[in-house]
Amino acid sequence: MALDPTPEDPGSGKRSEMLLFALSIVISIGALVFRRPDAFTMPWFYGEEGREFMADAHNEGWASIFHTANGYFHLYPRLIANLGLSVGVPVLKMAWVNLVAVLVIYLVVWRYTWTRFPGPRRARFFAVIAITLVPLGNEIWMNQTNLQWPMSLLILLILFGTPPSNGLGRWLDAFLLLLTCLTGPYVLILLPLVVWHTWKRWQAHDPERGRMAVNTAVMLAAAIASALSLSDYGTVQRTDGAFDPLNTGFANAAYLQLWYPLIGKGVQSTPRWLGASLLAIGVAALALFWRLARGHAPTRLLLVAGLLQFTAVLISYRGLPEFLSPYSAGIRTFYLPVVMLAWAVIARLDWSKRGSMTLMGMLMAWWAAQTILFVGPQRFRDRPAEADLAPLTRGEAVVVPIDPSPWVMRLEPSE
Repeated sequence: MALDPTPEDPGSGKRSEMLLFALSIVISIGALVFRRPDAFTMPWFYGEEGREFMADAHNEGWASIFHTANGYFHLYPRLIANLGLSVGVPVLKMAWVNLVAVLVIYLVVWRYTWTRFPGPRRARFFAVIAITLVPLGNEIWMNQTNLQWPMSLLILLILFGTPPSNGLGRWLDAFLLLLTCLTGPYVLILLPLVVWHTWKRWQAHDPERGRMAVNTAVMLAAAIASALSLSDYGTVQRTDGAFDPLNTGFANAAYLQLWYPLIGKGVQSTPRWLGASLLAIGVAALALFWRLARGHAPTRLLLVAGLLQFTAVLISYRGLPEFLSPYSAGIRTFYLPVVMLAWAVIARLDWSKRGSMTLMGMLMAWWAAQTILFVGPQRFRDRPAEADLAPLTRGEAVVVPIDPSPWVMRLEPSE
């Protein structure tokens, strides 16, 4: 039940294949530069990237590698912070290192999408650009704090995608899977689907079942560590307040999840009765899509993955579901389900028909237009950030302002 092998396009050469992949990267990087232009010209620390990852690496060194924030691990950004400081990169220059490290992961995700996503090159082209064209309004891209969201797509591509062709690829898969599962909480969300999928393939005597079992074991080990860490932290709830299952905010969040990619900014101003009606239509459409995907494993796996992700979001915001909006809590709540739903559609379309290209081209163009017209670029400053670290040499702690204000990064003097 793994994702179908990627068929070759009739008459397509290696050169045209690579040119289309290069075009998808140019579009994706263009979208990232438009969203956060200052991240590429004067990068600075954002959120936990400075307050937790960089400060801990400076103050505690490699002992901080498995520290947690919000109850779960952030292995990749902590690894980058410790490696950079260990080779002598000055603290204030580490923002540039973080920029490069983020771009590296994006390139890995884009490459894995291109080589592992099922379908011809046209399908893979849209699968790649969908990763960065999702129109989210509030969250900031291009930093180590929020890298965990696009990075988590590697879990799906490695576990369900076209298998690697050699042993080196299998080792790389296992390494990236471990790194990804310990960078963010997504291993806990997707593990039930992965275990079920691996068990079904084992029963079917899939020739790749050994590789799948190894990767599942890696994921299970990471899930156990994450569960223990989260239980010690005490909660997965991100907002205060008692759980009210009858709160209409849950239905509104589901409505926004399904319709904002198609309606855009006006999705928030629709009357409640219209929102409820559109939600019913959306659920019915998803049910029909599920039936049409019978026997097509990629589509159903991606749909279930998106549902699991959105359910986890509702659980974590159960005290304040009214907060959920693609324009107030976009990347943490809406990003992954939308990408997974788009991928499900892309995997199911008949790419021998011109209408599939037209449909996805119109959707991606509309997503890009939403970002340009409704969201616009997000900036934190119009000049490079400055900080004086001289007091560290005098044995004094330094508090460095970081993004977003009033977050700070506290650096302790070396003993």
